Amino acid sequence: MTSKQQSRITDEILQGNLIKLMFKLSIPSILGVLVVSLNTFIDALFAGRFIGETALAGISLASAFTSILEGIAALIGIGSASVLSRAIGAGDVKIQSKIFGNLIMMSVVVSLFITILGYRFGQELITLMGGSGEVVLEGTRYFKTYILGSIIFIAGTACGEIIRSEGEIRLTTISICFFVTVNIFLNYIFINIYNWGTSGLALATIIAMLASGIIKLAYFILGKSFISVSFKKIGFAIDIIPAILSVGISSLFFPVMVLIQEFVVFNSISNYGTNNDIAFFGAAEQVISLVFIPVLGLAQALQPIIGINYGAKKQKRIKKAYLIFIIFGIILLLLICLPLQLSPRLFLGLIMPDVIFTENDVFNFRILSILTPVWPLASFSNTLFQAIGKGKTILLVLLVRTIGLKIPMVLFLSKKYAVQGIYYGLCFADIVMMLIVFTLTIIEFNNLNKLRFK
Repeated sequence: MTSKQQSRITDEILQGNLIKLMFKLSIPSILGVLVVSLNTFIDALFAGRFIGETALAGISLASAFTSILEGIAALIGIGSASVLSRAIGAGDVKIQSKIFGNLIMMSVVVSLFITILGYRFGQELITLMGGSGEVVLEGTRYFKTYILGSIIFIAGTACGEIIRSEGEIRLTTISICFFVTVNIFLNYIFINIYNWGTSGLALATIIAMLASGIIKLAYFILGKSFISVSFKKIGFAIDIIPAILSVGISSLFFPVMVLIQEFVVFNSISNYGTNNDIAFFGAAEQVISLVFIPVLGLAQALQPIIGINYGAKKQKRIKKAYLIFIIFGIILLLLICLPLQLSPRLFLGLIMPDVIFTENDVFNFRILSILTPVWPLASFSNTLFQAIGKGKTILLVLLVRTIGLKIPMVLFLSKKYAVQGIYYGLCFADIVMMLIVFTLTIIEFNNLNKLRFK
């Protein structure tokens, strides 16, 4: 990337109209998240329609562990992106030059460890989640194949976070669209023609990851990035690793907490319900994940705005950007959630077409999705804390949310209300968590105001 391009992007983030900047950065970002979420949805669609309900249940159990890969990639990528954004805002070229080589080295070392561990204990891990019989076999086939591509996934995803932190969200969207196109095409080939089952779904994802990763790597090799790239200088940069970990650790803990939560939820469903209930919960999560597409896209667009402005010590602009994104996000989600609440059978039927949903199923789905309009508050606050290097705050919220709220409430209410009590517990815990996040965000804005006056 030329110095002129660097200056234009940085000046726009530091001084441009925030509403225009929001749309400019968020539209390609939302499109990218939409495509990724649709890809996950389509994987579930292929499993539910062309392989069977057992395969869908197995993939639902395995997804709790594949999300660990996402967390590791986020630890390296988001942590590096946060350090880079602040370095760009502060004009620190020395820090910028160390980012890429350190990112590649961390990705390789960590992914090798994860691959060996996951492949060796794949079946035991799926069984641990509450699966049994054919569900365990389908989940294990998917997980063991998926884990072989961990190095491709972690390095590619982490590089995508770096590209996004520079404000080049359009390129990440292009690479994501390419990934999903390849994945859907290969899903059809491997499932409908070769009948490779859940292993075929995972293999299609790995090959698509590799194709997408080549596009991201070309961005760095061709000199389009802020940071200099030299494969001779790949290695650990000890001086920036603590800063990366302090921010990125919360991104790793998020899927770890989700894993612990899913362990309790799926085992509770297994105790009080059936494999059909496990498949329904997995389908409900897939449908609701589509609702979060705009939130995730807006959060990704917000990250470089906050990070670069924080590095440039523009605290007032950070607060203004946060409020603009929050207002727009809540209004958008209210519009999206209305049809979901009115016609849940329609959306659930896309994944489970042969299932007749009971009134209890519909009620449980509505409980699980009722708080989605206010989720921008939690998501954008998470982005705020990550971008300014306050990873410990996010970690605290995650621990309170999962260990202090969700697990106790699920265990307590499931004993009283069986499967429906699980949904009650998840909803109540999220209400309390929202209040905690709101309070912490207000405190952080007061701290930013004091810093600005100082």
